Amino acid sequence: MEIAVVIAIILFIAYLLCWPIPIDPKGWNPPKAPPYEGRFERRNSLASAEKLWRGKLAGPEATAIKDGYVYTGLTNGNLVCMKIDGEGEPEVLANTGGHPLGLKFDAAGNLIVCDAEKGLVCVSPAGEVSVLSSSVDGRKYSVADDLAIAADGKIYFSDISTKFTMAQASYAIMEDNPDGVLVCYDPAIKASHVALDNLRLANGVAMGPNDDYVLVNETLGFCVTRLWLKGPKAGQRDTFVSNLPGGPDNITFNGKDTYWVALAFPRYPHLEALAPQPFLKKLMMRLPRFLAPVPDFFQGLHLPTYGLFVGVDMNGNITHFMDAHGGDIGMVTSVLEYAGHLYLGGLGSDFIARVPVPAPV
Repeated sequence: MEIAVVIAIILFIAYLLCWPIPIDPKGWNPPKAPPYEGRFERRNSLASAEKLWRGKLAGPEATAIKDGYVYTGLTNGNLVCMKIDGEGEPEVLANTGGHPLGLKFDAAGNLIVCDAEKGLVCVSPAGEVSVLSSSVDGRKYSVADDLAIAADGKIYFSDISTKFTMAQASYAIMEDNPDGVLVCYDPAIKASHVALDNLRLANGVAMGPNDDYVLVNETLGFCVTRLWLKGPKAGQRDTFVSNLPGGPDNITFNGKDTYWVALAFPRYPHLEALAPQPFLKKLMMRLPRFLAPVPDFFQGLHLPTYGLFVGVDMNGNITHFMDAHGGDIGMVTSVLEYAGHLYLGGLGSDFIARVPVPAPV
């Protein structure tokens, strides 16, 4: 009997240490989350937002605006457009056959789309769909997420993770490794290369003024990273915004003085405390969830959330903060400024929200 108990204990320890799990976290120390007080005090300032086309859209993650129409992609693969005045039904432009996320118009009027399943996609004004790039360095994109187009036609876009797909996004969040990349597609030679790697869940992308640099959001790094493209710093990276009050999703530039950064979820300090403890994460993956010391570790994308976003000036200083804490606007995944208003996309929403451009905090 004693031998059987010893063997059982050995087997249990071996299970805790060696049983295969889908994540292999590496420890790191995230910055201490800023408190939700002062300029970040939660006031449900999005309570008065209009909810355009409510019930007619499924997961409008990002938006683009052209010639009086708002364009967005839906979870069923449809790319749709609506009159910007909010009237009428969404019209289907095309279907990518995947899941369209970030989108921008190029100089020729084509809608360039990051599709979570297809990669980088081009949709002509006539609705013809073609794949520009489906892989880089022999690796198929896991989740092409957001893009920006430089004046020379080069397209910079993010691949959230080199390891996990959209369906495995919760694992990417639980693992929390710097596996994301920023890719550059050159239409002149129809080829892609990795412009920047070691990104902690690469997400939103925006060009800087005169294309001097490109910005990419690191959702799990709570920061905006800058890659210099011109000047004496060309090829170098630095941090443009650090320690955001949430996990940044898409980023857009208003063409004047402000970057709008959507925050997909607020900060969770008790979860971030797990970041430097990869061994504990592995143990929790092998134990029944009711025994986990931090059970919401397993919720990943399904953590309770609410809409929030920030405005950032040209020096990386936070100038605006808006939130929907206590309201009915959930995850905000994009913010686009147009004609005095902000249009808010939401991957989990069935509408696009609209608010006047707020005053600085």
